[in-house]
Amino acid sequence: MHDPVGHLVEFIEKGKVAMGLVQAAKKGRLNLLTAGGRQAALSQGRVLLMTPAAMGPDSPRNALLEYMHASEARREELADRVNVAELWDLVHEETEPLPLKDLAELCFGRGAGDDQLSATLRALFNEGMHFRLAGGQFLPLSQDQLEAKRLQQEREDERRGQVEAGVAFLRGLPPEGPAPEPPPELAAILANLLVLEDEAPQAKLAKDILSQAELGGRRRLFELLVRLGVFRPHENLQLRREGLAKEFTPQVLELAAILDPAAALDNRRQDLTGLYTFTIDGSFTTDFDDALSFEPAPDGGGTIGVHITDAGALLTSGDPLDQEAMSRGSSIYLPDDRIPMLPPALSEDRLSLKQGALRPALSCLACLDSEGRLLDYSLQRSLLRVDRRLTYDETDGLLEVDPRLAGLHRLCQAFKAQRGQAGAYFLPLPEVLVGVDPASGQVWVRRVDKDGPSREMVAETAILANWLFARYLAEQGVPALYRTQAQPSEPIEEGDPGDIYLHFKQRRLLNRVEITTTPGLHSSLGVQPYTHATSPIRRYLDLVMQRQLARVLAGQPPLYSAAQLDELAMQVGPVVRQGGKVRQARQRYWLLKWLEERTGQTLPGVVMERQMRRWQLLLTDIMLLCTVPSQGAPSLAPGQEVGILIERVDAFEDVLRVRLA
Repeated sequence: MHDPVGHLVEFIEKGKVAMGLVQAAKKGRLNLLTAGGRQAALSQGRVLLMTPAAMGPDSPRNALLEYMHASEARREELADRVNVAELWDLVHEETEPLPLKDLAELCFGRGAGDDQLSATLRALFNEGMHFRLAGGQFLPLSQDQLEAKRLQQEREDERRGQVEAGVAFLRGLPPEGPAPEPPPELAAILANLLVLEDEAPQAKLAKDILSQAELGGRRRLFELLVRLGVFRPHENLQLRREGLAKEFTPQVLELAAILDPAAALDNRRQDLTGLYTFTIDGSFTTDFDDALSFEPAPDGGGTIGVHITDAGALLTSGDPLDQEAMSRGSSIYLPDDRIPMLPPALSEDRLSLKQGALRPALSCLACLDSEGRLLDYSLQRSLLRVDRRLTYDETDGLLEVDPRLAGLHRLCQAFKAQRGQAGAYFLPLPEVLVGVDPASGQVWVRRVDKDGPSREMVAETAILANWLFARYLAEQGVPALYRTQAQPSEPIEEGDPGDIYLHFKQRRLLNRVEITTTPGLHSSLGVQPYTHATSPIRRYLDLVMQRQLARVLAGQPPLYSAAQLDELAMQVGPVVRQGGKVRQARQRYWLLKWLEERTGQTLPGVVMERQMRRWQLLLTDIMLLCTVPSQGAPSLAPGQEVGILIERVDAFEDVLRVRLA
């Protein structure tokens, strides 16, 4: 190769064709003065075009720069005359890269000079659509390649427009006061980024917009979305993250509005409207799926009635309402919200055992002796009209003056004792109720140390009914979904009912409850077999089991086979677990909001266990676990009561930092 010193070279730098004059060359490296006025070293392999210069490299620097600027301007002006699309039409069938000189002569005619060569190079590179640079030569794209590149360019242009529009909107927001409504697409991609982070469909686009608008950080983004009205100040991000639906579609709401419970009030049902029945629920409950009755016997026993709304008689398997319920899996009850499995028109009205309303039901009537032993039972498709709605607190207050309630409570305690003799474990832990005042946003927390008589009655009657439902299905050989729990691998130690540490520790020894079509033991309840069929408007698999029971009681074949039940359990299980995650996350969020107001205060706690380099503690007022570093706390012991100082809490970031008081 001839000596490159004193030549103009053109090369690609930062996505553009750049020019420089070679002032020295050594071992394949060129020392340049660039048209931009800086000294640079360039590998000879990067040179796309080398042409003689009209000035020597020793000429004055200013003169050389002026000369290169003039050369660039002249060549750019010639490049504007090159019609790249027409040139591609002439050569697009070529399958090998074409020399730059051949392409320049097609554009400018034979004898094309250095300026024309440079102009062709610049035109092809700057246009960037029809040709691909390959080893210093240009290869025309095929028709398919060109179409694909055009589509890619359109997408890039669209994306660039989205970024520019998004940045313009965000930068144009007033510093304070009301903000204009954001474009729906911008609101969606920013909300998705906050909720799903890097897994969001357009995460990079959203990040580019925020970066160029100088709005970084999750908290700033959340505050922005609140200000824009996209999110509420305490938006349930976990609910969005899990992708669970909150609102019902218009089609589902329309179907719910026309469903008539009278359609299921046929004369083949046992009329139990003369039986005194009542519901026991929380004061804010609006969906009543079970009612109770009790007829005492002279010997101290009696007949306990558990009556379940016959939702399956009105909800047809496979229809849109049923599909919607299956997709939700269960109702989700949160401190600040309630997400029902069925539209409120059903769960709170047409399918609810409201006081005074005539409803179809499934009734379990169990005759027990005074020791809580089962003497006989019957299951019936029934007609029911609830006589009275009671709250837990009302029921507890009536026990001393209402013989019926007092007798029911005594018999429930006797049945519980029978379960204990059969191997049931009683490991009570305080229940923490969390709520949010809708008007003030104030968080309230209430710890219930043990079940009151009314809660105990509701729990025991549900266990009784679910046991007998399962027993009936097993005896009839009808496919069912059973809840089984294997015996723990270690003996369970039951201590004082108030021993939080012991019961917390012992609960970790219990095996997980399995859903199976094979009947078996539920070890912690002390019954065999066991199912769930008492909450059909709150839990989808309860609805499935209720349909199975009702069909058999009506003398019809079962609706589901064992294989179909297995498939349903596999479909519904994941969404029920998602709902559980949402419930746990929301409970924790509001507990942390409650703790935010108690920063700097000391709360009672108990040491749970040592984990690697930290101690796990339990804030016993709110049953919330936290940790402290083991360094500096070597004398702690599991079960030890301690004071826990709340140092820093951030509910949004899920941060809880404490130390020993």
